Amino acid sequence: MLKTLASLGALFSSMGILLLGGGLLGTLLAVRMGVEGVPSEVIGLVMACYSVGFVLATLVCARVIQKVGHIRCFAAFAAMAACSALIHGLFFDPYVWAAMRILFGFSVAGLYMVTESWLNDQTPREFRGRVLSFYVITTSLALGSGQFLLGLWDVSGYQLFSLAAILLAAALVPVSLAQVSSPEIKPTPRVGLRQLYHISPLATFTAFSSGIINGGFFALGPVFAVAIGFSTNAVATFMGSAILGGLFLQYLIGRMSDRFDRRRVIMVVTAVVAAISLGIALSEDAPLYAVVGMAVFWGGFNFTVYALGLALAHDFMDADERVPASATLLLLHGAGMITGPIVLSQVMGQLGAQALFMGFAVIASCIALYGWYRDRVGDTIAVEQQELYQSAPQTLVSTPMSMQLDPLADEQQLEFDFTFDDEAEDEDLER
Repeated sequence: MLKTLASLGALFSSMGILLLGGGLLGTLLAVRMGVEGVPSEVIGLVMACYSVGFVLATLVCARVIQKVGHIRCFAAFAAMAACSALIHGLFFDPYVWAAMRILFGFSVAGLYMVTESWLNDQTPREFRGRVLSFYVITTSLALGSGQFLLGLWDVSGYQLFSLAAILLAAALVPVSLAQVSSPEIKPTPRVGLRQLYHISPLATFTAFSSGIINGGFFALGPVFAVAIGFSTNAVATFMGSAILGGLFLQYLIGRMSDRFDRRRVIMVVTAVVAAISLGIALSEDAPLYAVVGMAVFWGGFNFTVYALGLALAHDFMDADERVPASATLLLLHGAGMITGPIVLSQVMGQLGAQALFMGFAVIASCIALYGWYRDRVGDTIAVEQQELYQSAPQTLVSTPMSMQLDPLADEQQLEFDFTFDDEAEDEDLER
């Protein structure tokens, strides 16, 4: 296992450096627009453009990488991402920034697809579960740590934009020097939305709804923090604490979902997310440590919701549906991440900054209520027949390629392909 991780060190290093820069840039843009007095409705539209570019890239970049090659694509995408970061620092214009967010989201998704396809190719089947877990830890730590770079310089200057661009460009170095063969990208098919809903209505609803919450948080969380009077360092602490908090409850909640009915676990987790969201929404006059403490637990519960929905869908899937259904769920989650900033920013513009977490509370409550409904009327599955929970990368930073790292998908597909049926062969011989 250690030998496998060592061989993947360059890929993990590039991903970590990339997310340091990407995490810094996303929060920096929201804070800068908030400081400049840009209406929250406009901020939401600009920030949603990242997810637009990201989703577009997951649909087209695989073919580009296959034609051009991994190293050259990684270099091109890294250059595009660094240029977009620098252009943000040169022009303060929402239209320019929106275009650059689309370009940035497209470029970063391409970089992730290159890296994740390499991980899939270089990881032996027996180590895939542990490599995926290490990938989740690496991405979460880097994304959360990038928030704390926000306090190094004034957000009104160009220095932080330059730092983000430097990190994005530096991410190119480890992969460029890595002595690994360029893999072939395997196509990622998708099941239809109607078929996905038939497999698991609750998982489908959870994927989209959690995307609204996650997209709204990453895009508008800094705007909320600035509006309630947080300093730049406090905004970084608030955002970083929530993102890093997503790590510390992953294992506990995952194991609970393996031991109890997964729909009921989703009900409880989303109910807790709703309650904490309500507490944060009403925390305008609360001390910083209280808000940060709530943010840690909010992230700890909230960032497991998508993975729980994914695991629930896997409980009702056939072996050959696992990867394509996961890809569709991720695409649906991406649609939610586009919708969240746009809709919630409009609500914030009408009702104030506190409406952001009020909105989170309403959406999480809807998931919990729908989970209660599906628990009463939906098909049941014995707990011992449930698939094992597997942590999923926070979906700001994952593509359908990461779904192929799921060891259960690989193992079940192998069993599906290679199981030998004696009776079937006897019938064929008789014919």
